[in-house]
Amino acid sequence: MGNMMNRMTVGVAALAFLLTGCAGAQYAMQNYSGITPISWASPTTRKAYRIFDKPAENRLMITLSIGGAAVQGAGAGFTWGLADTRTPEVVYQDAAIEWLATTGRKCTATNASLILEPQYEIRYACEAVVAAPAT
Repeated sequence: MGNMMNRMTVGVAALAFLLTGCAGAQYAMQNYSGITPISWASPTTRKAYRIFDKPAENRLMITLSIGGAAVQGAGAGFTWGLADTRTPEVVYQDAAIEWLATTGRKCTATNASLILEPQYEIRYACEAVVAAPAT
């Protein structure tokens, strides 16, 4: 009986994990499909990212470049998932704010949340742009 319960517990946990992944992918598709990604490399960390910006909604999705995501996934696979090779959330948040500054916006992050590893949504607030006085 105990072995059967262990199998059921593992099965339920696996199903929950898969559904979480599906929900994250669905969220990304619903909210960011049609947005052309911007490829950008942080001068600070030298990591390459893809950024899907929605300035009208003060939010963006940031993910490692395709190559960076592959390396991260390979690292997890190489260690059989025993080593946490994920990039910390704060790194994505800092990179997003750094990128926003390159667009001339002075912003702060108001929220960062994992969509689906390694994709994070960063919500931000920017200072209002003041128009130069007419001369």
